[in-house]
Amino acid sequence: MSKLPIRALVFLILVISLWSCKSTKVNSSNNNDIVFCTLERTPCFGRCPVYSIKIYESGLLLYKGQRNVQDTFCHSRQISKSELTSLKSAFAEVDFMAMKSSYPFEERAPVDLPSCIIFFKSNNQEKTVTDHHWKSPENLAFLERKIDSLANPKFLQFWDK
Repeated sequence: MSKLPIRALVFLILVISLWSCKSTKVNSSNNNDIVFCTLERTPCFGRCPVYSIKIYESGLLLYKGQRNVQDTFCHSRQISKSELTSLKSAFAEVDFMAMKSSYPFEERAPVDLPSCIIFFKSNNQEKTVTDHHWKSPENLAFLERKIDSLANPKFLQFWDK
């Protein structure tokens, strides 16, 4: 058997898998649905999970696994109204809008640690906080775990702080 058909098949599978995440459409009853929360886990020098989560006002949650996770494809799920309300309450409870934009704030974290970047939008305010997992407040770690818990654990391996 020639190597050309096998290479062509491998190339086709690669193109389809890369295209699948880029072409994911948000299925929402509201065409003006906006992202109100995102969480992104960045790489480290080891085998840290790398993925992102987007949550829309409608409750649509999109997960995209990239590296060192069980599944490296895009997934979605509809979170319940009570889960959505609980998440929004958690942002208020930890006073997210008053947090520093980066932790640690006045020093550098070791370069081999992963980061967790959280974006939140409420009314006309929006804020992004980057947690370098070095001398971070516990309430920020609590919020990270809260967002992570909404993604289907079947697709994730959670980072334990």
